[in-house]
This record gives sequence, C-alpha cells and structure tokens, in this order.
Amino acid sequence: MNFMCHGNPDLLESLFACPSRLISRLISRPFIALTSVLNVAVVGIGLVAAEPGHAASLDEGVEHYRAYLMTDVDRTLTSAKRLRDSAAVGDLAAAKQAWIEARIGWERSEVFTAGFVPELDRDIDAWPNGLVGFHAIEARLFGANQTDCANEVNGLLLRLAELSTSVRSIKLTAQGLLDGVVRLVFEVGESKADGGESRVSGTSLNDMRNNVDGIELAYRTIFASEVDARDRQLGAGLQRGIDELKAMVDRPDLRHLDSDQLRAATEELVLKLQSAAPLLRLEKPALEANPK
Repeated sequence: MNFMCHGNPDLLESLFACPSRLISRLISRPFIALTSVLNVAVVGIGLVAAEPGHAASLDEGVEHYRAYLMTDVDRTLTSAKRLRDSAAVGDLAAAKQAWIEARIGWERSEVFTAGFVPELDRDIDAWPNGLVGFHAIEARLFGANQTDCANEVNGLLLRLAELSTSVRSIKLTAQGLLDGVVRLVFEVGESKADGGESRVSGTSLNDMRNNVDGIELAYRTIFASEVDARDRQLGAGLQRGIDELKAMVDRPDLRHLDSDQLRAATEELVLKLQSAAPLLRLEKPALEANPK
C-alpha cells in the first residue's frame, strides 16, 4: 500500500508521537498546521474507505460475467430454435448439428446453472436419467436417428426461455460463482472423465472442453485480478492449472484422454481455488450446490 502524506512531515510525526508539540504548532502556525491535519484526515479516510473497494471489485466482476453468461444462454436458445425447425421438417443432419451447437453455450454456463437455478438445470440437462431436456432429445436424434421429438424440444425451449429471463435478473454473488467454478472443475475430473454425459451423440469431449472454457471465463472475469493482487504466485498457479486442463481435454477423442491424469489435475485445481477463498474474503467453496 502506498501511503502519501502532504504537508509538514514534522507535524505528522508530532501528531502520533507528541500531542503537546502538535498543539504548539497549531497555535504558532495555524494555517499550515490546519492544512497538514486536514491532509492526515483525508489520508485516514482513504485508508478506511479502501477496503470496501475489494467488494466493489468482485461485484463489478460478477456483473461483467453476467453479460457473458447472457450471451451464452441466448446462444443456446437460438440453436435450440434451429433444432426445433430442423426436426419439424425431418432434417436429421441439421437437427443433430443444432443440438451440438446448443450444447456449447449451455456447458459454458454450468458454473452458474447448478447452483443458482437447480430446477432449470435438472429439467434442461438431466443425466444420467435423461427423460427430458437435452439428453431425451439426444436419444431420439442420435440413438434412434429420428426427428419425432417435438414435445421434448418444446419443453427444452420453454426452460431455456425461462433461463434467459432469469439470468438477467437473478442476484449473482461472488461466493455462489466461486462455488460453481469449484463444483464444475470437480465434475469434469470425477464424473465426466470416464466417458461423460453425451455418450449417445459421442460429444462428451466437447462438453468437457466447453466446461473448461466456462471455468476459465468465470475465473478470469471475476476472480483473477483480485487473486493476483493478493498472491501473485497463487494466481499464476491457478491460471496454470486451468491451462493444463484445457490442454488435457484438447484431444481428438476420449480414447486419447488420460482420465487419471485429468482427475488428479482437477483435484489439485480445486484445492488451489479453495485456498484462494480467504484472500477474497469468501468462504471455502463447497462442492454441493448452495449459492450465497
């Protein structure tokens, strides 16, 4: 912290060390002394006010992240509408492609969805028992090679429209989003490394890549600058951990993915993220959905 003092330095020393000397200065040189005292007061006010800037910075990061989140959710909704239109005319190839494209924004948004809108998350992306949402449609398009999924697609569109509205108005918190980052990192290593959730379509690796992109987006937008300011070494380690995850999932297919290595890397990143929480004056991130 830079502490700049304007005015007479002897007077500042007197203020803290010798009150009687300060009084005599005030009597003999009232204007200069009063100016210096006011400067001390201003500095003191600055020191007291500096700490709330921490919260404001995180809050600003959260709102910047909301803008990216809105874009990803709207991208998913737009692709789902193309899916509806393609399926309605029996264009299986176009419907499959639209389904794949809709997954991109969705998987990037999972930092947010599971913790803040769990009911919508469940209806949109229930797995492994996917009777509704993305995976019910996946079973028809990729499993049965059929486009007769109008009811499922309409249900998905309804939930995605609700999500698009919710993401614009719901209260987002740094704590809830840090929890979401940690949960998603853990999920990538523990429940997706063994084959993932989009097995019928063969796009589980895409899901993982988009998850990691979403993790990086949330971390860099909300938390990175604050962590770097308080512990540059930890900040570098966190970014390095995210970069390692990106490299690990950048594979041509799941057969080339080292699931044990990925699991170890995600567990290490979870621990680093948890150790960053006190620096941010946040609670240790929880692995269960419980936004704060």
